[in-house]
Amino acid sequence: MQSRLIILLLVIMFISSCNNGSHCYESSETLLVTNFTADGKINVDSIMVRGYNRFAKGDTLVFNRVSATAVKIALPLSVSTDTTGFVVFANGRSSSFWVKHSMNFQLISQSCGFAPNYELIALRHSSLIDSIKVLDPVVNPKSAEKYATNGQNITVYLHLATP
Repeated sequence: MQSRLIILLLVIMFISSCNNGSHCYESSETLLVTNFTADGKINVDSIMVRGYNRFAKGDTLVFNRVSATAVKIALPLSVSTDTTGFVVFANGRSSSFWVKHSMNFQLISQSCGFAPNYELIALRHSSLIDSIKVLDPVVNPKSAEKYATNGQNITVYLHLATP
């Protein structure tokens, strides 16, 4: 009888020690909010973005067929290296750009865990891209709010005019 009471008490203690409030209500996703803008009156008819040297099925990060002079996209940065490369396909042409960044992990909360925080250090690009402007070098989970409020981390100016 005494052993049943001890087992019952242990079961009650185990069940009551579980944290029912372990829901994560904060974002732990960190994305680089990027605005792709065409020069002049040329629209970006379609845009596809892949990770650099990532050409397997499923490696496409974004495929957007909306025709507009500016297209906003949220892109992931690497947590394993200090440089992330992207290949941009716009209006049937392709180009690449690389983002050099520093990264550290920050605790969001016990229930959400850790999230990477980045600081942009340098940018490099190839021919289709005219230039890249850094508007906010800090990329963290709050960057999603920038996406919702028309803000961005960088603007990529595409040179889509035919040569």
